[in-house]
Amino acid sequence: MYGFLEGVERRDALAYARSFARRTVGSSERCWYAVEPLWTGFLYEIHEGGPGRSFLPDLVTELDANPGGIALVPSGRRVFELTVRNGRPVGGLLPEAKSRQVQLQMAAIRPTVPVDGKPYGVMIPPWVTADQVRLRTIRATRRMRRVSVPVSVPLALSSVGFAAGLGLLTTGGGLYYWSPHRVPQPQALTLEQMPHRQWEAALAAIGPDNYVSKLEYRDGKWTIEIAGQTAGAR
Repeated sequence: MYGFLEGVERRDALAYARSFARRTVGSSERCWYAVEPLWTGFLYEIHEGGPGRSFLPDLVTELDANPGGIALVPSGRRVFELTVRNGRPVGGLLPEAKSRQVQLQMAAIRPTVPVDGKPYGVMIPPWVTADQVRLRTIRATRRMRRVSVPVSVPLALSSVGFAAGLGLLTTGGGLYYWSPHRVPQPQALTLEQMPHRQWEAALAAIGPDNYVSKLEYRDGKWTIEIAGQTAGAR
């Protein structure tokens, strides 16, 4: 699909082409659009499906050089015909029967430039005679813009946030697991290892002039500290 906009800036032409494609094409994720300046406005191009390569650079060049000619651009099984009327490019898809006839004629034309087996159109200048078989070639060369990206921006941002959160959680868990200052795990103590069962050992270790200053369980044994001196292990 082609169209022409006059008296607008490039960003306006891009916005219009994208909006028009969304309204007219069913699957906007597989739709492409492009614009190119021509005379007093912009020529826009819309594709549904395909590799997303625009004919506009060559098409605009040929229309500018041959404003009285006819441009023929392939569109699947159809052909889009573009002409200039009253200083504006206008056109539309040819019927299937006419398209087949034009495609057969285009296949017999020798391209003016290498096309490497890719689809191409032709420009028929107004001075072409009936026996002319070498016309100007219109190639699809420029990458087009997608009407709708396959992954929306909010979904992409949400995915990035989820991945970042998961990464932080995993990193924090790993640091905690390997940290030497983890919270000590509870140990199962027997009745004889309980603090109150160390009372008799503490009484036996002190005299009338001292007292137990500390009772500590470490490495499977109790240690009794008495008023500045350390008693033996109990």
